[in-house]
Amino acid sequence: MTSVVLLCLLLGTAFLYGTAVRSTAGATVAMAAGMVVAATVAAAIHGWPPRAVAGMALLSGGSAAVVWAFGRAHRRARTRREALSAHRAARSEAREAMADAVRLRLAAELHDTAAHRLTGIAVAAASALHLSDPELRESALRHAEEAGRLVCAELAGSEAAVSDLAMIDDLVADWSASRELSYRRTATFAPPEVAAAAYRVVREGLTNVARYASGAQIEITVQGESGRLAVEVNDSGGERKHGDLGTGNGLAGLATTVAACGGTLAAGPNSSGWTVRAEFPASAGTGPVRGTWWRGRRAWDGALVGLAIALSIGASLLPGDTPVPLVVLGPLFVLHAVPLWWRERRPAWSLAAMLSIYPVAMAGWTPTPAGDLFLWGWWVELAQLYAFGARCSRPKGVLAILAVGLVGGLALALGPGIVGNRFAVWAVLGAAVALLSAPAWAAGVLVGRARVRRRLAAAAEGDLLAGQLADVAREERERVVAGLRRTASRHADAVVAAAEGGDLGVVLAAARAGLDTLRRLLGELREPVGADGPPPTLAGLEVLAARRRAGVFHVGDPAGLAPELEVGVFRAAEELAGERITVSHLPEGVVVAGSAGRRSLRRLHALADAYGGAAAADRGGEVRVWLPR
Repeated sequence: MTSVVLLCLLLGTAFLYGTAVRSTAGATVAMAAGMVVAATVAAAIHGWPPRAVAGMALLSGGSAAVVWAFGRAHRRARTRREALSAHRAARSEAREAMADAVRLRLAAELHDTAAHRLTGIAVAAASALHLSDPELRESALRHAEEAGRLVCAELAGSEAAVSDLAMIDDLVADWSASRELSYRRTATFAPPEVAAAAYRVVREGLTNVARYASGAQIEITVQGESGRLAVEVNDSGGERKHGDLGTGNGLAGLATTVAACGGTLAAGPNSSGWTVRAEFPASAGTGPVRGTWWRGRRAWDGALVGLAIALSIGASLLPGDTPVPLVVLGPLFVLHAVPLWWRERRPAWSLAAMLSIYPVAMAGWTPTPAGDLFLWGWWVELAQLYAFGARCSRPKGVLAILAVGLVGGLALALGPGIVGNRFAVWAVLGAAVALLSAPAWAAGVLVGRARVRRRLAAAAEGDLLAGQLADVAREERERVVAGLRRTASRHADAVVAAAEGGDLGVVLAAARAGLDTLRRLLGELREPVGADGPPPTLAGLEVLAARRRAGVFHVGDPAGLAPELEVGVFRAAEELAGERITVSHLPEGVVVAGSAGRRSLRRLHALADAYGGAAAADRGGEVRVWLPR
């Protein structure tokens, strides 16, 4: 009967391992629970006493936990190997994706800088020519000369970056001279990228008023609201005089920019005109999905605790010649097993707790000799020594081996069958225990060194690729800027020359010609040069988001992100929808957040699970995908 129960247990563990490799953690946990129930029921059906049935339940539970952890480790390792292979295969495409990303960024920059300034020049020149007002004419010429020089600098790639909210004051001042405009700014600080986005919101709002609502009253507010920055541009409506000057991509590009800073953009009609409002959170980052330890590497620690309890208490409950009393030994077995949970995070304390049970047995407070307890549970100390080798320095590992040798040797030397000089026996047995324990520590050292080598190799590989992509970005930017100098810059120079010469008609014509040239160039820049599907890299993610008119907001430094995690982040972003994707880079992993439908959520669950993480959706519809390092 025993052989039948054990055969069922072996078949169940084999099937469980295969399922753990292929399926998600939740499905395999349910299968493991079913295996434990089946083994327990089989033992009960075959007439085992209740004590033995309980022992079989513990043994099958411990075995299932270890097999499940093995399968999960295989699943995570396979996923990361496949992701690393995909990243390496896409490196040539990554260069094209980086070029695409640079072109898209330049298109957004040009639309929000040179195109806006040329629009302002054209609107001011057309108004001055139409009204024939000498003062307005002089103001338009001065504006054309100043703004034209800025356009030349922007097209040459030498524009000063916006980094402070105070620069919005200067922008509004340039527009307020010829318009009825009220402006109020109560916010004093924002991160540079948020300040730049806020600047673009105000500039887009002002330019659209000039194009589509000539003569409108304008109200601009930039204020902090409960830790958030709110930027709003309202107009009262007006005459559409210069609608043909636009490129048609202003608000869509602006939404992407705002989303990339973790904010939201709303634009639409108000009671009489139009409102553009952007809100930026104080912090758009998000923490990891909690309660997922059992899906990742720490599941190993929990499985080892379960196995240690199963092999000690569970085996003691099985039928035998002499029943083992568990009133005293049960708590000692638990105390010996539970420290495995901290074997990597607190190795010294964990080992000390394990060894603390043997003095109790040496004092004669247990019916089982201390030496027998040590031999039965020695593998627990060996598992701890392995962790010392993988995670700790060599001196700490040597001290740990000596501690196991001293305590283990003493427990054996005090056994009832030992005669003669017990100190000499202790020395011999202690040396033997230390010698036999050393291979476990050495195995941990080898594995730890292999991990370090792989990590360093991956870091060097990543640094090399990052350098290559930086070169690609620089070369692509230089190529585009050189093309701009040959085309649009000529019209900007013509604007400045005509303004210096006092010819407002030529200023208007040159500004319009420059806008037409920029419109064609922006269309070309938005056309992809790489593959239809961007590669699974961070550069590919930027291209993917730009094609979807979405923004990617990175919280933390993405530099040094492992290649396999880059692939995971990209694949998670593929399943997300909405105008914003937030990628939070944390010391322990990466969180990708956005919105997703039910089908996408199921796929995200499977993706995160394969990395040892999890996906969770809140009531607001936002989905967080946790990918641990």
